Amino acid sequence: MSTPTSPGSGAPTDDLGRALRLVSFAMLSGVVLIAAVTVFTVGDEPGSLADALGSIAMSVALLAAAFLVPGRVIRPWPAGSAPDPVKASGQLRSAAFLSLVFAELPALVGLAGSFARGVWLPVAIGALFSVVGLLLVAPTATRMREWLARLESAGAHTGL
Repeated sequence: MSTPTSPGSGAPTDDLGRALRLVSFAMLSGVVLIAAVTVFTVGDEPGSLADALGSIAMSVALLAAAFLVPGRVIRPWPAGSAPDPVKASGQLRSAAFLSLVFAELPALVGLAGSFARGVWLPVAIGALFSVVGLLLVAPTATRMREWLARLESAGAHTGL
């Protein structure tokens, strides 16, 4: 029988979470680098109010998706299911990756908008939203245990 474990117990979700946190740190570093390079290379014009509002609207929509994705990917297993740690860790990994990707997308959309319009404001706004989003959706140990508990909430044991 397997249940979510306490911090520091060396649970498989802790190992998975550590690996995913490295990915989230790399994505965060990439967002900062993309924004810095774009701001200094695209031009001196910041952009218009429409550029700013478009970037904000797109960023809010993408961050909302980043927070909603885990709820769609992680579904409770039926009580009669056999333990399958590979499938369970795959669901947790998928939820984390999709959430991180949606959190990173505002910077990438802003990058495209900045190059298309020749202004730096869209990438700056997108990067700001992406940094905040990546910090908020990062797969912490607590979040991984909550997701595992959600998988096992119907009485099934995942094997993790």
